[in-house]
Amino acid sequence: MAVFGLYAIVRFVGGGLDDPIRVLTEGLLVLLFAAGAALLAKLWLGRSGWPGTPTVVWHVLLIPVAWGMWESKQYLICAALALAIVAAIWAAVTAGAEATAAAEREGSDLS
Repeated sequence: MAVFGLYAIVRFVGGGLDDPIRVLTEGLLVLLFAAGAALLAKLWLGRSGWPGTPTVVWHVLLIPVAWGMWESKQYLICAALALAIVAAIWAAVTAGAEATAAAEREGSDLS
C-alpha cells in the first residue's frame, strides 16, 4: 500500500496530470491507510496491552470513507457508517475500561 501511495505522490510531483489534486489526495489517503495497517500489525504482533486498540485504529481509518460518502451525497450510507464507527469505538473503549477495572479487582483480591 505504501508503495502505491508513494507512486501517486511521485506522479503528482512529476506533473502532466488531468486532476493533480485528486492524485495527491488519493496518494495521501493510501499512505494514511498503510500507516494504520502497519500500526495494526505492530499492535497485533506486539501483543498490545489493550485488546481494543486495533478496533479503534481500524474504525478511525474508516472516517475518510464516511467523509467520502458524505461528499458523494450518499447521506444514508454516511450516517450508517458514522454511527457504526462511533458505536464500535465507544464499545471498544468502554469494554477496555471494564476489563482494566476487572483486572485490578482480581489483582486486589489475590493480595
